[in-house]
Amino acid sequence: MTARKVTGLASLLAVALLLGFIENILPPVMPLLPYARLGLGNVAILLCLMWYGLPAAGIILALKCVILGLFSGAPVMILYSLGGGVLSLLVMFALLKLNKNGLPALSAVGGVMHNVGQVLVAMLVTMTPSFAVVLVYLSLFGATAGALTGVIAFFIHRILCNKVKE
Repeated sequence: MTARKVTGLASLLAVALLLGFIENILPPVMPLLPYARLGLGNVAILLCLMWYGLPAAGIILALKCVILGLFSGAPVMILYSLGGGVLSLLVMFALLKLNKNGLPALSAVGGVMHNVGQVLVAMLVTMTPSFAVVLVYLSLFGATAGALTGVIAFFIHRILCNKVKE
């Protein structure tokens, strides 16, 4: 692994963590869904997936989930973050390979899958299938937040790729 790749991955991890920490201290976007977040740190995960591939993005995702979970004071959050993040990452990777969707659409699907993964983990941990009811609301929020994340990733990708070519 080259020094340039290590530096790029470390930078993406730092951005993901910084945005995650900031998001954790901000008040909830939707008071009725207090744990619903925009997931701005996932911009770095999406960029990592595009630039470095699935294994690197998986490592950055795992480190982000574990570090934020430990520092948030709620280590159980690691389970939910990993469950949603891994499902989201795998689906986005598959869609990226199909190359038929733009980043906002890809990320919107990833946002929905992240919520599906988290609800599946919650249902397994609590043995309460009725948690599936919140998926309606979380899916709408996840698609919107994911699309926003995808738009941000699109513009960052476009700007940085143009800078590299100059």
